[in-house]
Amino acid sequence: MLIALADAGGYVDDAVESLANDNVYVSSEVPDASALSSVLDQQIGDASIGVAVFSDNAALEASGPEIVSQLAAAHPEYNTIIVAVGDDLSAGSRVLDRGEAMQIANEAESSAGSLEDALTGTVQGVVTASDTPPVSGADVSGGLVIGLAIGAAVVVGGIVGVVAVIRRRRRPAPAEAEEAPVPETVSAQVQTLHALSAEYAAAGLAGHPIAAQTSQDLDAIADNVTQLFERLAGKGSEDQRQLAEIEYGDKLAKLLAAADRHYLLDILIHPNLWDDPDERVSEVRDAVVAVSEQLVDNIKQVNAQRALHFQVSLDSLIGRRKELRDWDRAFRRADDDGSLSGEPAAGA
Repeated sequence: MLIALADAGGYVDDAVESLANDNVYVSSEVPDASALSSVLDQQIGDASIGVAVFSDNAALEASGPEIVSQLAAAHPEYNTIIVAVGDDLSAGSRVLDRGEAMQIANEAESSAGSLEDALTGTVQGVVTASDTPPVSGADVSGGLVIGLAIGAAVVVGGIVGVVAVIRRRRRPAPAEAEEAPVPETVSAQVQTLHALSAEYAAAGLAGHPIAAQTSQDLDAIADNVTQLFERLAGKGSEDQRQLAEIEYGDKLAKLLAAADRHYLLDILIHPNLWDDPDERVSEVRDAVVAVSEQLVDNIKQVNAQRALHFQVSLDSLIGRRKELRDWDRAFRRADDDGSLSGEPAAGA
């Protein structure tokens, strides 16, 4: 069921158009695209699942989670959307429990030996899980919680479709939200930011001034994430809180991958052991500053009871560096296991 479309309209546009007629879209840039499309079509059968497969080049346009969001908004007829950008899988579902589709995709990706195996494993997992009603009520936003970014230079006016999807299946705010305003996943990332900040501070004391500045910035980001969600609990709507959870769950995962002790910190301490160390440091420092500024802007928007605007994307940073894509996947898998250690998964 492969429909080869010209890339002039953009990767996501091609997938949106194709999924209007077929369950499966595989970019012509993907090796053996026609064969992969046929395999996925057979796996899906009559299930309400849309699958879009792109080459790594699509990351220059949007991240996998962002594409899931856009396809879900454009095609409400599908219960579940599965997206592959290169070998990175993302998924969201309207019918599975919160975060379950993404967990299935992550598990399939980490255990599979090929992209085809990862995709077929995800489809089979979603089909199996869909046979059992979700425990706590499902929505498309819930299926997108892990790894979904709604940003990439997109303001709220540009994500009306996403908000509409969330509203269609919105769940009531959890009773404990006021007591624990920071979502569990984001809270774990905040703790990891503070831990990394201490390591950068130690490097700063050892004579690395950029490490010292990064330590302060990571602490500020962690503190402001907490401030944002505390203020959203008191002043924001449930839609805003869900959007912020989606945005920063993904954004902090990418930032942690880039700021990991084995990447930026190691470059600062051992620049002679890395290719283009100055460029790499500049890339991560720009990302840190951009996320910090967006957080402050978001807090001001909550205080003024205005819509949240997400305009920062780290996809070009992650997409450009293979090792950062590996770290990003490692953090997401650790996140799924409830531990953000920063150590890569085997074979990452």
